[in-house]
Amino acid sequence: MDSVAKGPVTRCLDDLSVRPDARESLVALRRGILELREQSYRGLEGVFATYLFPGFYNATQAEHITRYLGTNWFSQETGWWPAFQPIAPIYATGLLQTLDLSLSGEGTPRPIDSYWIIGHEQVELINLANPRQVTLLIATPSPPELALGGIMSVSSEAWVTLRRAGRTANEIDPTTGQPGRGDTDLRVRTFRIQSRALGPDIRNVFR
Repeated sequence: MDSVAKGPVTRCLDDLSVRPDARESLVALRRGILELREQSYRGLEGVFATYLFPGFYNATQAEHITRYLGTNWFSQETGWWPAFQPIAPIYATGLLQTLDLSLSGEGTPRPIDSYWIIGHEQVELINLANPRQVTLLIATPSPPELALGGIMSVSSEAWVTLRRAGRTANEIDPTTGQPGRGDTDLRVRTFRIQSRALGPDIRNVFR
C-alpha cells in the first residue's frame, strides 16, 4: 500500500453523513446515482457535482474536481487503470451499498468514514459496518500521475504493521510508544503511512 487519501468525494461524503440534514441529503445522492443505472452510471461525476460538492467547494473548485474525476477516474478513453475500466459502475454500486448501510434503520444515518487506499491490486470498493459507523475503502492501484496528497484531514492517521527489512521512516514501537530501533533487520515494523505533496495542478482545489 503506497498511501491513503482523503480526497474531495470522501471528504464531502463523510461530512454530509453527519450534517443535520444527513438523511435527506444521502437519500438525494442515492437517487441521483440510481438515475444513471440505465446508462451504466456514465456521468457519475455530475451527480457528485450536484449532490456532494455544494456547500463544501465553490463553483470553480467544484468544476475542477468534476473534470478531474471525469477525465482520470471514469473515462474509458483517458481514465487511469484502463484494465479495470469502466470504473463508474464499480464506484457507483459500491457507493450505493455504503449509502444503504448508512441509511438502514430509523432516524439519524450512521456516520460514514471513507478513504482512498492507493497501491491495491485492483479497483474495488469495500464496506465495513458496525452499529456506530460505516467505513468505505476505495481501493485502487497507484495512479500514473501522483498529483494527490496523502491523508487530507488533521483528524486522520494511517498506520501499517508488517514484516519488512530496511530503514523505515515514521516507525514506532507500539509496545513502548518509542520510535523504532532504526535498524535494517527483517522484522515486524509499525509505521505511519507517508503523505505525498500535492501536485501543482490541483493543489488549490483540495484545500
